[in-house]
Amino acid sequence: ARWGAGEMVLAGRVLCVMMASASGHVILERFYDPISEPDQMRWRDRLHRAEASSGAGASTVAESDCDKLATRCGVARHGDENMVWCGVGDLRFYAVGSGEYDEYTLAEVLQALASSIKGIVKKGFTEAHAFEHYGMICLALDEIVSDGVVEATTWDTIRRAIKLKMAD
Repeated sequence: ARWGAGEMVLAGRVLCVMMASASGHVILERFYDPISEPDQMRWRDRLHRAEASSGAGASTVAESDCDKLATRCGVARHGDENMVWCGVGDLRFYAVGSGEYDEYTLAEVLQALASSIKGIVKKGFTEAHAFEHYGMICLALDEIVSDGVVEATTWDTIRRAIKLKMAD
């Protein structure tokens, strides 16, 4: 964020976070700005094409190396937006951001999401496990990104926030 004339002005935001299966089926998707379904489809297509052009497996890490995900993300730009993607096991993660939400910040978001899934699922990064724990994964993503702003990026902080929500 930038400061100017006594008020805070956001200099960008996370625009989208998506989790899909290795075959491309969208499991979880959050668009933080209201956009039409055709525009959402265009973003999905851009992300899949960017990932495909980076080479098979180039941005995929083994489940045991999940904590190194942020250093292996694929990166591309589309206009003023940054696109970042990576894979762990049978899951693919994507994020789009603008302004101060550059590839490093977006990679940190994906790292936080993957770490959360590892902490929640405990069985492996598969489509079936993601659906089995869908609600908890959604809660984790809501703690990581709120209205397009990155809030929490460590599993411990995310876990505590989820426990507080569950206690209500």
